[in-house]
Amino acid sequence: MDITWTYIWSQIFTLIEYGLLGATYFAKHRKLVVILDTISMAAGIVAYILLGADLGLAMSVVILLANFYYLYDEGRRGKNHKLKLRDYAFLTLVLMVIAGLAVWTYDGPLSLLSVAATVLYEISIWQNNTKVYKILGIPVALCWMLYNVFVFSVAGIVSEGIIFLAAVIGYWREYRADKPQNSKRLGRKRHK
Repeated sequence: MDITWTYIWSQIFTLIEYGLLGATYFAKHRKLVVILDTISMAAGIVAYILLGADLGLAMSVVILLANFYYLYDEGRRGKNHKLKLRDYAFLTLVLMVIAGLAVWTYDGPLSLLSVAATVLYEISIWQNNTKVYKILGIPVALCWMLYNVFVFSVAGIVSEGIIFLAAVIGYWREYRADKPQNSKRLGRKRHK
């Protein structure tokens, strides 16, 4: 592996991508998660173009486009809307696009790690629960970390390790925040 200016710039954009992505695991509202992730994906797209990582690029484009839909949808229907048939149809469409792009840009079994990460990510961001987003962020980070090994992105490997920790900490913080409420609910039931 040669250290060229193209590679250096790819690593800079990778660090920008993961800095923004890490911030999503500490956001409390889905809209902020999607906004930060949209900007993050734009930086990731540039990084994958510079690395020549076609499948990672394709998956990042899918995530970026789906995020635009999620922002539009949340702005139109509000943050607490219930999932409807249209939401399930959109997720199915996104998963079909992911499958098609995976076949089209296939570059060996390890390249499918980005597909697995993207599928899990789409499922996590598609619904309105940030706790699910944070728990699924753990396997997503592991898949992307291994994919970054495959495309020789040192900044990606290190950054995904940090994202993995951010996902674990973000989920743990949310779990602990809910814990006193859960015990209060149980206590109220006992007193009735």
